[in-house]
Amino acid sequence: MYFVGRNGPLIMAVMWVETLIALAFVAARIYTRTRLIRNIFLEDHLITISMVLFFGYTILCTVATLNGMGSHAADLGLPQTVKAVKWEIAGQCFNIMAIATSKSSVAVFLIRIVNRKLHTWLLCFCIFSTTFVCVSCIVFMFTQCTPLESIFNPTIPHTCYINFTANAIFSGSYTTAMDFVLAIFPWFILWKLKMKRKERLTIAFGLSLGVFAGICGIVRAVELRGIAGKADYTYLTMPLILWGSTELLVCIMCASIPVLRPLYKKVRGTASSSVQYELGDARSRSLGTNTKGTTKSGYLTSSVSQRLSGAFGNQPNSTSSLRGSSTNIIMAGGQENLSDDNIMLRDIPGRLESGLGRGIQMTREVEISYK
Repeated sequence: MYFVGRNGPLIMAVMWVETLIALAFVAARIYTRTRLIRNIFLEDHLITISMVLFFGYTILCTVATLNGMGSHAADLGLPQTVKAVKWEIAGQCFNIMAIATSKSSVAVFLIRIVNRKLHTWLLCFCIFSTTFVCVSCIVFMFTQCTPLESIFNPTIPHTCYINFTANAIFSGSYTTAMDFVLAIFPWFILWKLKMKRKERLTIAFGLSLGVFAGICGIVRAVELRGIAGKADYTYLTMPLILWGSTELLVCIMCASIPVLRPLYKKVRGTASSSVQYELGDARSRSLGTNTKGTTKSGYLTSSVSQRLSGAFGNQPNSTSSLRGSSTNIIMAGGQENLSDDNIMLRDIPGRLESGLGRGIQMTREVEISYK
């Protein structure tokens, strides 16, 4: 028997609207990667997993709402309350894991940009620590009391070993801190890259939306006090459900916006741009393996379509210039470049060596000058 309380329609409407908005961003992201860039990366898989978990969260909370979630416990019978709480807690598991995977997607995206080991280790720490905290929260949720049924039905005699409310508040606070770290961190690393100002700002502002995810996390941590109010759990946790959904939406949006720039450029009809990067010693060596003498940090200057044609199957339309090498590799192929992955030079040498890409490989000697 279904029972939708007065807050039930609000819960379902907000969650499904936010889920569909997130789906639109993820669909646009996957289209950009598969049709324009023609490459799928680890962060794309992570954000897709986040979207699947988001759907699971929304569906389970919808079932909980149909069983009375959002209503006062006094208006529900005990069997109805137990059903609602059981479905809602199951949904929270999906939400917690989706938060972990969405934040990991942002961190993996940044790992492919940074060129310092310290930054890489910091981002790896964010990934593993956030995942550990989220998984631990789920484990503690189901092991806080015995028997297990008492989690859904507090009228059953039980013994609790863990203060889950305190643990949940800690978990929410920690993931919120990670939101702020991942939102602020790009401004430090992108500022040192030689790239178009517009592209740098697009990525930085997109990832900075994580600040709003952090704000949602703060509100959600405050609302976690509803977990302790088991006497009216079905009513008190309504804000927790909605803020959890909003936080997840913002996480998916801020992870996807920087990736959507090629799609935006296609819509605007500006399919190519020029970018200048400053490369460190390691990347200079990786791009010029036949160098004689010592290769110093220099600039790789070319149009995007020329420089990344081998990696993404695009037509070359300008010459390249490398400082510190006597040989350069260019490729020809499919369509005009639309890739935002021109900032991810770490992947280029591997793709050139392995022959990946859809273009025709050519080797051309270019003139080298040192400054």
